[in-house]
Amino acid sequence: MDVPKAPAHADILGWDVRTWSPAVDCWAAAIGERAAPMRCLEVGAGPGGPSLWLASLGHEVVCTNLADTEAQAAPLHRRFGVGHRVEYRDIDLREGLPFRDDFDVVVFKSVLGGLGDDPAFARDVMAQIHAALRPGGHLLFAENTRGGMLHRGARRLAYRIRRSSWRYPTLAELDGLLAGYRDVRMRVGGVAAVFGPTEGIRDVLARLDRAVLERLAPRDWHYMAYGTARR
Repeated sequence: MDVPKAPAHADILGWDVRTWSPAVDCWAAAIGERAAPMRCLEVGAGPGGPSLWLASLGHEVVCTNLADTEAQAAPLHRRFGVGHRVEYRDIDLREGLPFRDDFDVVVFKSVLGGLGDDPAFARDVMAQIHAALRPGGHLLFAENTRGGMLHRGARRLAYRIRRSSWRYPTLAELDGLLAGYRDVRMRVGGVAAVFGPTEGIRDVLARLDRAVLERLAPRDWHYMAYGTARR
């Protein structure tokens, strides 16, 4: 019987991989290696990359999304042989997370922007996540942020064409949303890579970002933020 291979960052992240990869490394450093399986929750999972990562480390994961969670995420988990460690649940955040003091880890990636234009909703969701964590539990996050003028202009045009929307929080907003947590560590990344039309070009631009642009650009010109916190 073949042993499933460990997932790569591309399997966990799916898009703009080199830019977002430091988030996974940061998360791994925060939770370390645990002999006993931890109980974990992914919020807004989509294809379930972070759930895959946690399950591949031997942890038990509740993978959630607004709807069709299992249909979206289970194929990836089965491909890596970790589906037996994942429970799938459809949860509408507008109705609240039905958990209290349940999880050692809560993780989310690219979720806050989809919560709508009311900042109060994002604050409520972050409070629910805080309540779902056990005391001392880890929050692991990676989020698209407002970025610089070029990012904002390009996004306005893209969403006008697509007839859809997404709200990008500022770094100051993220700081406020994390105010109820302790040991908060937030980093930023990404300047030019997001403009690449293919993953190969995004990878090249991300190398340029890492070598030059991320060092020169002001902090709030970066288009993603990631990090960890504790309840």
